[in-house]
Amino acid sequence: MRLTELTLKNFRNYPRLDIEPHPGFNYVFGNNGSGKTNLLEAIYYLSHLRSFRRISREKMVLHGAEGMYAAGVFAEDGSGRETRLEAAVRGRERKYKKDGQELRGLMSYLDSSHVIVFFPETTRIVKEGPGARRRFFDRAIAAVEPAHIEDSRAYAKLLSERNRLLRNESESAMIQVWQQRLIEMAARIIVRRKRYIHSLKNRLNHLENLFGEARESRVSVSYEAGGLSGGDEDAEGEIREGLLATAQSLAKEEAVRKTTLWGPQLDDFHFSWDGRRAKDVASQGEQRLITILLVSANAEEYKERRKETPVVLLDDLGSELDADRKKRVLLFLGSLGAQTFITSTEEPRLGEHEVEGRNFLVRDATVESLD
Repeated sequence: MRLTELTLKNFRNYPRLDIEPHPGFNYVFGNNGSGKTNLLEAIYYLSHLRSFRRISREKMVLHGAEGMYAAGVFAEDGSGRETRLEAAVRGRERKYKKDGQELRGLMSYLDSSHVIVFFPETTRIVKEGPGARRRFFDRAIAAVEPAHIEDSRAYAKLLSERNRLLRNESESAMIQVWQQRLIEMAARIIVRRKRYIHSLKNRLNHLENLFGEARESRVSVSYEAGGLSGGDEDAEGEIREGLLATAQSLAKEEAVRKTTLWGPQLDDFHFSWDGRRAKDVASQGEQRLITILLVSANAEEYKERRKETPVVLLDDLGSELDADRKKRVLLFLGSLGAQTFITSTEEPRLGEHEVEGRNFLVRDATVESLD
């Protein structure tokens, strides 16, 4: 998958921007505050309709402007078939188009492209609470299994209704009806999470060796599903039985606390470094390495499952990894065939990384190709 054209209007600090990225590596450099990360954010927003930073859409609108607009053309690997995506925000109004047709539902739009990002704050999935980790992995899973999006939304609605019944002290029979539906949806989500983590474990070990780490794996990831026992490849029926048993054992406590005390909304993913909890023992640099390994593994998983390479965004990678590791990461992404955008404050030398690409200089709200 390649982004062949990008157009922005009133996005962040860009009143107007039109660029044609290189199909391989795109090195975006300029002074701090010039808008390098904003450019990556625009690419990510065009694909996901949200920022990778913790801000609302309204904050992405150029100061003083009434709205913003982003458009881009993504070309598929192999066939070269192109898809044009457009996203516009004006106040509370949102308009999204795919190949010129305005869309009401977003599933078709969101499944048209995939962009993966690494930026300095990505390490919060290691440092922060389980919510950040659930969001990270659920988004990765949804990229390779789009049904995960709809199931997660359906689960959230069922969970909200069950909690409402618990708060209102509704009849047990009514709660049981919603509980059965909730269990069925929860099992689907848990199966996908287990399956994804099982696949990711082998990839992480391979990438550690590729990126120059010790032969013995230092990084591992696991999924803890609400006290359910079993391995990564449990059948959906077994998980439903386990959830039902858990729900029955917690019924009295739920009646007192008036909320659901089981399910994937409470699950967590754990990172280990040298067999110990990474959050507690891994240094800042080691946490950065864990996250870049995860981003690279997600990119590889996406290519294998969808037969397409994602677009990869690497913000300020040079300050996060040493020169040798950075080179290894870029060579891996080059071998994967991923179109990559990487930001820096210094003008890169393309030859030093043995990859083909294009340099873009960012200054004064403009992006200039130096080819």
